[in-house]
Amino acid sequence: MKDIRQQVTVGIVCLVWLALALLTGEALSPTPLRLFSAAGTVVAIAALVYERSLWQWKLVRRFTGSPLLHGTWRGEVITSVVCEDGTPVPPIPAVLHVVQSASRVNVSLFTADSVSTSTHASLLRGDDGRWCLRWQFLNQPRPAARRRSQRHRGVAELWIGGVPGEGLRGEYFTDRRTYGELNLVEWSPRRYGSAATALAATDFAPAAPYAAN
Repeated sequence: MKDIRQQVTVGIVCLVWLALALLTGEALSPTPLRLFSAAGTVVAIAALVYERSLWQWKLVRRFTGSPLLHGTWRGEVITSVVCEDGTPVPPIPAVLHVVQSASRVNVSLFTADSVSTSTHASLLRGDDGRWCLRWQFLNQPRPAARRRSQRHRGVAELWIGGVPGEGLRGEYFTDRRTYGELNLVEWSPRRYGSAATALAATDFAPAAPYAAN
């Protein structure tokens, strides 16, 4: 994908340069070289604007089909871990913070006991047209929880619902041989830094990752 984007960028620069050269009638003089430099600058600025903000526009996403995940998601984690008495751990309230641009995505998952941050994340489109958010993570338990949970790594995968309210649903696995489900159905454009503040907030709404936000 990176090579394709580079080729497209070079092609756009050449087309812009050629168009400017022809419009000025200076195709055989040194002027096109200056125009080429100017065109490269214009394309670089346009690419930066697209990378950071333009890709979020509803009209643009109608063409790309890309979902808008940037913001904070709220829901629960259902884990395979059991309590000391052998009973299942109740569903754990969780908050997922996503930082998204046109080509990159970073993920942080907050619970009362730990914070997981992505070491690698990607947004992929399956053969059936559905989008999937996948990431590798490093989980850092809070000091009070380290007696029962040590630092560990894992992989998570969330499928993005196509209908408002479906949200993000998927599963995770860790190197401790534990696993579980993730169910995140509420979304807020704000960035929260802890599970406590996000879970107490009132500005969350049913998820609509394909709507204009």
